[in-house]
Amino acid sequence: MYFSHTRCVHLSMFCCTLCSLCVLCDLFSSIGGAIKPVVTFTPNWGNILYYDNVTLTCDVPSTVPEEPRTYHWYRNQTKIEGDQQNLHIIGSSVGWDRGDYQCQTIGGDISDPVFLNVTINFVILQRPPSAIYEGDPLTLRCHHARDFNAINTKFYKDDQEMKSSEYDSTFHIPNITRSQSGRYKCTKRIHRNDRTYVTERSDESFISVKELFSHPEIKKNAYWVIEGEEMTVRCDTRLDSLRGDTELHFAFYRDGWTVQGYNVSDTYRERSARLEDSGKFTCEVRTASDTVRKMSDELYIHIYSREVYVTVLVVGSVGVLLIIVLSAVLIWRCKHRKGSPASCQGSLQEMATMDNMVTDANPDPQDVCYTYLELCHLPKGNKIRNDGLTVTYATVKDPDI
Repeated sequence: MYFSHTRCVHLSMFCCTLCSLCVLCDLFSSIGGAIKPVVTFTPNWGNILYYDNVTLTCDVPSTVPEEPRTYHWYRNQTKIEGDQQNLHIIGSSVGWDRGDYQCQTIGGDISDPVFLNVTINFVILQRPPSAIYEGDPLTLRCHHARDFNAINTKFYKDDQEMKSSEYDSTFHIPNITRSQSGRYKCTKRIHRNDRTYVTERSDESFISVKELFSHPEIKKNAYWVIEGEEMTVRCDTRLDSLRGDTELHFAFYRDGWTVQGYNVSDTYRERSARLEDSGKFTCEVRTASDTVRKMSDELYIHIYSREVYVTVLVVGSVGVLLIIVLSAVLIWRCKHRKGSPASCQGSLQEMATMDNMVTDANPDPQDVCYTYLELCHLPKGNKIRNDGLTVTYATVKDPDI
């Protein structure tokens, strides 16, 4: 008994050690290479003017308490100075500061590149550096050079005026849709402080709004749904991989009535289907913030009684069996038709056709000689004897030779 008790204690300690190792593995994986940081801009513009200031931040998502980290910064895949979370660019330069920026923590993955565009111009239309998805808020800014003053800002989409303001240089869309993709443009009247130089300048940019998740499709688990059996309906959609952390909610409807309200499950289940559960099913998907909603097409689901199902199954089986029998009979008849007088008659008709073709040519009887042998009516199993066989050759005479 003592030995058994000791072994149990050792086994318990071993299990605890394994659990501790698993916890440590999860901890290290959350700190290490499984985390990919994200570079963000403040202010959040992907394009700036010469001599503008901007701060780049290396955001590291984490499920553990913040710990001191050392950061590495890269521009165009070349390491640059900086070991802090924020990288400050003061008085930007076109030749030096323009490029793709990435950051990395020690032992972690490197971020995806984010492009900072530095230009020299009077007016630029500023936009966020990251991709724009349906449901996102979007702010555009008509920005001008620091040595000028500006008035009368106008925004256009596909050459149609959207907003005009004397002093407000921004245009905001709280919840953008894919239909709002297009060519955006802004204009400004700029002048120097002494008003000696007054002119209107503009800039434009094409805004492409990406699909956050695909149009949902409602699917059932089986072709036949039988009364009393489980019915499962699933709402199928695909979330963009770059927004994989977006939380989606699903709802299900039958004939326009809610059968399952919004929750994170993409499946509706009836443990025991009833005949009255038949109907037109749809599902709707929305984001947790309710900025994007999409409804599936209708799918009619019929619940069959067991009696009807058995009847259809029997009739279908008999029909399949009948088709198999008829096919076998036809195959048998086709095989036994080979070598029959009918096929011989067909061969004779083909030969007669050839005779007519030759006769139509009106040759000289002395020039052409042909014959054929009819072998179809020979008794089966008998061999052709070669006793006294005579071979006749046909000669074609050409009067020109």
